[in-house]
Amino acid sequence: MKEIQNQVYITALGFDFQKGKYHIYFQSLNFSGIAKQEGNALLPEASPVLLGKGTGETIDEAFDDIQKSSFIPVYFGQINSLYFTPSFMENHLGEFLDYAGRTELIRYNTWVYSVKENLQQAMTVNGFFNKSPIHTLVFNPEEVFRNNSFIPIITYQNLIQRYREPVSSILVPTLQIDNETWKEGNDAKKIVKLDGGYFLSDKKLTGWVKGDDLKGLAWLNHDVKNLYLSSDTKKVAVQIVRPRSRIDVIKGPFPRYRITLDVPVTIEENYRHVPVEEIKKILENRVKAEVNDTFKKGLEMNADPFNLAEKAYRFSNDNWDIHELKELSLESIDKIDVNIIVEHTRNYKK
Repeated sequence: MKEIQNQVYITALGFDFQKGKYHIYFQSLNFSGIAKQEGNALLPEASPVLLGKGTGETIDEAFDDIQKSSFIPVYFGQINSLYFTPSFMENHLGEFLDYAGRTELIRYNTWVYSVKENLQQAMTVNGFFNKSPIHTLVFNPEEVFRNNSFIPIITYQNLIQRYREPVSSILVPTLQIDNETWKEGNDAKKIVKLDGGYFLSDKKLTGWVKGDDLKGLAWLNHDVKNLYLSSDTKKVAVQIVRPRSRIDVIKGPFPRYRITLDVPVTIEENYRHVPVEEIKKILENRVKAEVNDTFKKGLEMNADPFNLAEKAYRFSNDNWDIHELKELSLESIDKIDVNIIVEHTRNYKK
């Protein structure tokens, strides 16, 4: 068995396509340094990130290019994350999925992200207190998503399951560099955060949507654990725990969909003593508006953000053909029923 310092352990791959060539970035971390971090609370120096680049006219050539340039063996068994630029996803994502399927290069639980700009920078951002990228959102997004994020995270398995489905859309969340939120000492601290995403539908890149237009996704995602909403005008804040959803297909010349949402809430703040029924109405209207806004945004780019058509395709396949299923419009949503369930009210002082 080779010792850890005698191999280059690839932890993430970044894919770009420019001027007729594939550019693949290979991120490697110093695992011996990470082990020291785990046992040392005070770390004086940042853990270095090694970033290599392979270029070629095919994906095979780009991989071969990086391996030829490394004087110690390159090991791909530790890949945690994939980064894709829009230029790569637009025309070459299918080629990568074929390549990865042949070579069994990628584990199914590998995280998948898109990057609009600064791919290299996104792959070299360290965590807080000079810790390695392993201690960033990119390597462990589940906790952030389950505790107050509406932009869904996806794995390689999610991507390959939906990419070739005739009626499915999938959102590839976008990583962006943020150097305004945090400081280390007197210096701005760069972090990566999720903000928006690219929709893929029927093997095509259909467009990018900013984060604020994706808020409706949270209400139909069963993986969401906690969300927090507030109303500045009413001075009310609530915590939402595990919203539940159901989609019913209504038969007709074209499929229509009825969405039912059960939203359990805890009232965290209510300094103006707004009546509970009024709070429920405010929340109901807000949830409906966010679902409708996200659906409209998806329609603008021929995407199905809630995968409504997939429901009809799987359970009412005999009633419509593929073209009818894909013909979504504003009338496709027949009704949105929102049930706000107030489970707890925190004690608060005026």
